[in-house]
Amino acid sequence: MNSMFNIKFKKSQKSKKKIYFVIGSVVILIILCAGSAIGTYFYFKHNQKPETPAEQTSENIYVEFLSEVYDKIKENYWNKMSDEELANLFKLATEKLVQTPQNLSSADKRRMTEMVTSALEKIEESKKKDFSAQLAHLVLWNLKPFGRSALYVKKDEENLKNTVENVNPETGKVEPTVGANLVRPTILHLYISKISPTTLDDLKKETEKFDNTEGLNALILDLRGNIGGSLDMLQYLLGPFIGPNNYAFEIFQQGNYDPFKTKFGWLPSLVRYKRVVILADNNTQSSAEVMLAALKKYNVGVFVGTKTKGWGTIEKVYEVDHQIDPNEKFSIFLVNHLTLRDDNQPIEEAGVEPTIDVNDPKWENKLFDYFNSNELVKAVKEVWNTPPGNI
Repeated sequence: MNSMFNIKFKKSQKSKKKIYFVIGSVVILIILCAGSAIGTYFYFKHNQKPETPAEQTSENIYVEFLSEVYDKIKENYWNKMSDEELANLFKLATEKLVQTPQNLSSADKRRMTEMVTSALEKIEESKKKDFSAQLAHLVLWNLKPFGRSALYVKKDEENLKNTVENVNPETGKVEPTVGANLVRPTILHLYISKISPTTLDDLKKETEKFDNTEGLNALILDLRGNIGGSLDMLQYLLGPFIGPNNYAFEIFQQGNYDPFKTKFGWLPSLVRYKRVVILADNNTQSSAEVMLAALKKYNVGVFVGTKTKGWGTIEKVYEVDHQIDPNEKFSIFLVNHLTLRDDNQPIEEAGVEPTIDVNDPKWENKLFDYFNSNELVKAVKEVWNTPPGNI
């Protein structure tokens, strides 16, 4: 696989000096406006003499803040980063902000902090906070995959919490994530729009509505446009499809593979379905791709559609102890793991490939070969040609 995330067999190459700065992001605007819009760390104190109060300068709070950002990246980022790589990233980001070449006599954390201290000394007091916040954000933003990690303010954390928990910020209510309807007397269409803490309950509620429907034995499980959400929920959500205490998925961080088993079992309202078609498209992403890969691995059904988006990262918010603004709370939103497909390769960039690609002119014939049912093929085509959630 030609991918920069071929983590299983290749060592990561040293990153080139080119750096991509996407300053026009929403998060940067949030930082500049200072408030408009889940971790261990190594505190940087070794190899330094304890400072007396007289040695404290206004630059210290900003250097300690940036030093903590450095430590949290080094400890928690999904890929192993050398001090050389990370220190150079800080150097390039600093140069971008001050528009002046910076001296980094050796690429390590100590020299990085010296460089930052020197840069701060040349900046007006009123602008040091914004400089430090922008520098941290640029470093995080330019970690691979570009644009996934960022510096957060309190409002960003609240928005993220609402998204993961599927709470409508306008009403404060949890939105349903599962819908079901009969597309044929024997075929149920089950649409999952997002994976949230309520999705398992939603699934149970919707499928139980059809427990007394006679002759119902085929299922179209629709994951098109599913943006994912809570990865923790997959240990429960996959149980009804692959059974209890089965390996559901793996995630990767800094050379380590962590497996997760299902924590829930079969749903009586789902075991009746002997013919299953799973729909997904290029807008299916994140934990929905992990779910799809597991369903493929356990041969739950035939995946019909297109390759998924390839958004295979797990992010977490890390609290920051060394704050730089008494009126704002900064935190680090960091990619700390990659998710893996059924073939144990990263989902990131590659996505999950369909069993039957709808771009193939003969896709309907291929689906018929699996189930020998014109009725099911027609129903799948009908659902595919209708926007997700509109059936």
